[in-house]
Amino acid sequence: MKSKIEIQLTSRTGVAIILALVFIALLTIIVVEFLYEAEVEASLAYSQQGELEAYLAAKSAIAKGIAYLAEDNLNSMMSGAPPVDSDFDLFSFNMSAATEPLNNALMHASISDEYGKINLNALLVPQSGGEPQERTALVDALREFFALRDTGKGASPEIIVDSILDWLDYNDGDSERPQGAENDYYMGLENPYPCKNGPMDSIEELLLIKGITPKIYFGDTEKEQLPLSEYLTVHGDWQGRININSAQPDVIAAITAGFTGNPADLGLGQRIYDDAHTQPFTDLSQLDAYGFLPKSPTTQRTNPANTTKPTFSSTSQNTTSSRGRYVRAGQIFTLRSNAFRICGDGLYQNRMVRIEAYVFRNPLGMEDWLSSGSNTNIGTNSNSTNKTQSQNLTSSKQSGTTSTTTTRNQNGLPPEPFRILDWKVIK
Repeated sequence: MKSKIEIQLTSRTGVAIILALVFIALLTIIVVEFLYEAEVEASLAYSQQGELEAYLAAKSAIAKGIAYLAEDNLNSMMSGAPPVDSDFDLFSFNMSAATEPLNNALMHASISDEYGKINLNALLVPQSGGEPQERTALVDALREFFALRDTGKGASPEIIVDSILDWLDYNDGDSERPQGAENDYYMGLENPYPCKNGPMDSIEELLLIKGITPKIYFGDTEKEQLPLSEYLTVHGDWQGRININSAQPDVIAAITAGFTGNPADLGLGQRIYDDAHTQPFTDLSQLDAYGFLPKSPTTQRTNPANTTKPTFSSTSQNTTSSRGRYVRAGQIFTLRSNAFRICGDGLYQNRMVRIEAYVFRNPLGMEDWLSSGSNTNIGTNSNSTNKTQSQNLTSSKQSGTTSTTTTRNQNGLPPEPFRILDWKVIK
């Protein structure tokens, strides 16, 4: 006997099944969404951890670069050798500074000399109660540099240099250069912005200035040009001097042309560059051999320790004596550097962070350097006391003397050996 079980579905049963299926589908969506958000949050947390590890490694690389500059300076003072900074020292560090492990990350540091570049903020000399005056020789050198760079039609060296000077001067009340631009030009652009009318904070500001196109700034790859940041700076010598041992051939040629009034000779710049990178110059009188400087009428040689005298004059000077011309010529270059760019790279798995720091090395005497180990705080903001101390120490260097008395600030601490001028993080 067969039994049959008959299930009869009612309309209520069908609705219940549909509701159950909908509930299961919604629950599935909620669970999947929850798992997805949890995975995203975990990924973000992991990424932030990796970015932090890379950032710390990059910051440690900056500290390593500063430590090298301090050690190099102390070794130079203790050796009794002529006080000279050159690319030799930086090349040795950059080549030997292989990527090093730091915790679970990797770090790498490299250093370049800012005194080997034309300082744009030194083009004008501030004047009390009047317009700033141009450092004529340095302004002429900048024009020669852009002439060598071949900026092309529509962006002549005159337009670029006049626009840079108008960007740097006090305000719109200053006399506008013939081919420059003031506030009315920049405010009339499609995306307006005001004219700076003050010192530049970063070299990238050039991209805001009339006449500077991205191609001019970053360089023509077909001509193997480097970016302008490798030739120009806003953190170089405040008097406009160039370190002959670390300048590029284009910069050397432009500086000599700006001083002599002759067209820039790239061949001369290349020859001086090659010789400086074969054996660094230890005495500025060695430049006599290249013919662009008049011979000294006496046998007196330029003291390499006395290379911090004033350089480019704010106005043109017609010096008739050969000795006067020689003294002026010896002041367009220097053998020492106090400002450097340190690039610190940090790598953690697939996360990379670069920190670019512009560092000023105080020109301290031996005792000051040895005692400054108790004052290792390096900050981006320095008080006026430290700035005054730095100027006083520079003045003592100008007379060819070395400080033997430790100068202490208001807190009883010796002056900082290094000061961070500017820094930025690139991710």
